[in-house]
Amino acid sequence: MTSSDVAYRVLIVDDDARMAEQLQELLIDELEDLGIIHFEAEQDFNAAEERLGHADFDLVILDVRDASDGSPSADIEGRGRELYERIARVRWVPVVFFTGVPQQVRALEEPPLIRVVTKNALDDIAPAVRDGLVSGVSALTRRISALVGDYVRNFMRDVVAPHWDEIAGADQNEIVPIIVNRLAAWLRENGLRKLDQSVEGDLVAVAARPSAARVYLMPPVTHHLTAADLVLDPDDDLWLVITPACDLYEDHPESNVAKPRVAKAQYVRLAKADRVFTEDEKCSESPAISEWHRSSKTSKDKAQAQRAFRTDDNRYYALPQYLDVPHVVIDFENVKSESLDEVRAWKRVATLDSPFAEAALIAYSRSVGRIGTPDVSFDDVQVQLELMKAKPGHVPTQSSASAPHGEFVSD
Repeated sequence: MTSSDVAYRVLIVDDDARMAEQLQELLIDELEDLGIIHFEAEQDFNAAEERLGHADFDLVILDVRDASDGSPSADIEGRGRELYERIARVRWVPVVFFTGVPQQVRALEEPPLIRVVTKNALDDIAPAVRDGLVSGVSALTRRISALVGDYVRNFMRDVVAPHWDEIAGADQNEIVPIIVNRLAAWLRENGLRKLDQSVEGDLVAVAARPSAARVYLMPPVTHHLTAADLVLDPDDDLWLVITPACDLYEDHPESNVAKPRVAKAQYVRLAKADRVFTEDEKCSESPAISEWHRSSKTSKDKAQAQRAFRTDDNRYYALPQYLDVPHVVIDFENVKSESLDEVRAWKRVATLDSPFAEAALIAYSRSVGRIGTPDVSFDDVQVQLELMKAKPGHVPTQSSASAPHGEFVSD
């Protein structure tokens, strides 16, 4: 059997060799439709950890009561978390805890990638393993790691090596930010396309991205609240943070900075993110959409509702549905300030990715920074340029006098 014949590789970590053998026989029979699955078993967790560091596996089945240290750990919950974190540090793969004390590690469960199955519930083990394998996450992780590794190697060869004489004279600590920034920019521009070219079969569903996926960073990547965060308050209302990021920046508690920076803002400015559809999908939180539902559906009514989805509107900024984020319309007329400490306690749903974050913040700045001016007519100039026809009875004159009080002002 060659490596190309194997559809998946699974590592079983259990100090009971007989149990590991029975488990393997059961899974081979139950998961036959997935193709050839190569199983390896280890009774000692340290040996399993070392094997994970040198070989690619698609899933690990882990017995929490590993007795490789001489006796089962008294702190089962701590032991389960410790073992999981050790696996994740070496090579992150889906994990199925197969244990006689499921209640002690249930808090770690994140289906389908982290599952907890009781040892006497053998009927549940095959579905849990199946879900972890067919998720495709392990293969996708390998592809992403290879993509990043290839780019870093090529960057060192094509950019760093030819210019080493220039770089060598600089602070060596500056090389790391250069590589990281270049890597981030390259991945943003080319990463998804490269993954699409390399992904085949079932992984297409994992790597394929709807356009909405490009809008959000989920979960947020900063440890602190930041501009363009979409947050959920205790009343289940969504809000967009519109306070500048520089006023919210804070150094990570573990950054080992002599004088950690703290947020300058005492209050956070928030714009309401109205759900386009309520639960019954017949109403809306957005004023523009609500008016449409109540209207007689004339062309004028439609135009008012469509304002919510225009990219140049002065009041609204629409965001698409993606995962847990519903279709929402940001209303820049419905804003408020809350204390930073209070908003920190709210749930951070997502952060808008660039350039959508910048676009939303600029839209807000444009909304509050507009200055109304008297209407000035350029009809006569357009007539001279033959851009429009003169209106009957129109006299092409332009008064230079100041607009009288009460004259219509446009913005």
